[in-house]
Amino acid sequence: MNPIEVHYKNSFAAIKIGNFLAEHMNNAAIVCIGTDKCIIDSLGPLTGTLLMKENIKADVYGTLERPVHAMNINEYIKNLRSKNYDCIIAVDACLSNKKNQGIIEIREGSITPGKGIGKFLPEIGDISIIGIVNSSDKEFHDLVQDTRLSLIYDMAEIICGGVLNACSMNISESFDQASISRA
Repeated sequence: MNPIEVHYKNSFAAIKIGNFLAEHMNNAAIVCIGTDKCIIDSLGPLTGTLLMKENIKADVYGTLERPVHAMNINEYIKNLRSKNYDCIIAVDACLSNKKNQGIIEIREGSITPGKGIGKFLPEIGDISIIGIVNSSDKEFHDLVQDTRLSLIYDMAEIICGGVLNACSMNISESFDQASISRA
């Protein structure tokens, strides 16, 4: 499937995300990477928290209270491998250029967390959802000062809505298939 890029303010963003993810939601885990200690890295845990509040019917790892971050990601990867999920969906913040700020990209393949700031962490995920939260051509201190929590929150809400849409579509497809097989 071709990757999609959609701006979080696009009124169809959550629908586009849901359409991409729908076929991947059976026996899926959603791993939301980042930390609440730094606004620019809080997209993942904020998304995980929003998903948990919606009582999503998928396993969610990484919330504001229990984040998946550089210090514990190896432990989570080991745990995920032992559970034999059909699909692992990884969510993380990303840096790019200024014109891409606010873009959410969904694609097949893994995420390499921390890559944008020079960390070498293991890849994770079968499907990647990245939200471009700021520009990579700024100094770290400026990134922290210039990144608005409202942007991160709005992007997390859109990603959450997209995942919930995917779950609804997947349930509808399962129901339709069951109806057809009984006919």
